[in-house]
Amino acid sequence: MKRENPVDEFQRVYFITDWWDGPKNGFADFNGTVHCFGRSFDDLNDEWSDLYLLRPVSIEEYSLQIESYKLFLNWKNDKDTTRTHPSSDMENKRYHEIEHLLSQFKHQFYSEKYIGEFISIAKDEKGNASMIHDFNYKVKWKRANIGGIQER
Repeated sequence: MKRENPVDEFQRVYFITDWWDGPKNGFADFNGTVHCFGRSFDDLNDEWSDLYLLRPVSIEEYSLQIESYKLFLNWKNDKDTTRTHPSSDMENKRYHEIEHLLSQFKHQFYSEKYIGEFISIAKDEKGNASMIHDFNYKVKWKRANIGGIQER
């Protein structure tokens, strides 16, 4: 069941796949369905903006992202490993196969422009926000107002 006004509420962030001074790319709910988000670069100010481009995600793309994340977590949680990060480990053929398949989705059309307000919902024992790799975030999407004209 869809909520009356889901855009005005904080929604679940499933994955943050890239980070630069805040979430840059990832997967989160938007209007009740999983969407991919990509942060826009502000050329005029030479910095990352708060504007995100959103597009719906297929079940295939989302399933591949879950599998990629599980491989990453297996590596991260293996305290005895001497292997490098999965992206640098050329012997991890499945990880590279998944990344290749996911790269094909990156060229899809982004259909929505929104400002993303991300908050951490994970706290450590002192009440501080947890590290980025915990991926415990929520996001509120606000309609973008570009050049005085409110985007749809």
